[in-house]
Amino acid sequence: MHTIKSLYYHNPSVQGFEKMVAYYQKRGYRFIDLQELYDILGKRKPITEKLAFVSFDDGWQGNLQLIPIIEKYQVPICIFVATEPLECGNFWWEYVTKEMGVKRMFLFKKLPYEDFYKQLADIKKRIYLKRSAMTQEQVMILAKHPLVTIQSHTVNHPILTHVPDGVLYSELNDSKVILKRISGKEIFAFSYPNGSLTSREVDACKLHYKLAFTTEQRHIKLGDDLFLLPRYALTGQYHRDLLKVWGIWKWLKKIL
Repeated sequence: MHTIKSLYYHNPSVQGFEKMVAYYQKRGYRFIDLQELYDILGKRKPITEKLAFVSFDDGWQGNLQLIPIIEKYQVPICIFVATEPLECGNFWWEYVTKEMGVKRMFLFKKLPYEDFYKQLADIKKRIYLKRSAMTQEQVMILAKHPLVTIQSHTVNHPILTHVPDGVLYSELNDSKVILKRISGKEIFAFSYPNGSLTSREVDACKLHYKLAFTTEQRHIKLGDDLFLLPRYALTGQYHRDLLKVWGIWKWLKKIL
């Protein structure tokens, strides 16, 4: 046994999340927190049991509804939080999607840095959204929960490969500083927004963190690069999620 199941969500349903947790616990998996994962990988400790690690990206308010589930099953989770939405209440793609629709939002992602933020500022002036992101107070409370670890996901959730060097530095550094102030805890791990990275982003990350997570969909293996850790992207749709972690979903998409 040399691998760890690495699962991540954004804003799943309570029912879908609980089903997945129950599925793995019934099959003898033990869920580990971020610190234990780091200890295992950093020291290359032998893996002698079935292990799973669960994380969430962004900092959605809906994640708060999962607390009774993690308490029921005693499942530790890590939430990678983007800090700017804690202030404004929403994530940039929510504004763009409401203005343009989902398909054009994916094109919007590809805009050069300056065009992206200029157009986004104009869109925000026209759009009102009900808060979907956690507040600073909610993150502060969550950080005190023994089963929750808060870590970094940048300030603005940009496509990091599109930003200048100075912006890359501030996105990595400032989110760490802000979250440490809010949580009172060490911020030592990072999740790359959108899974977008090159060697530049990885090298910059190494200046601020001890490990970082991508969106590469596979198990974590002993010996993996600590700044390129993989995760299966799950949605809370139970049967589709099972196909993903079984490695079948990617194959089905190719043939259908």
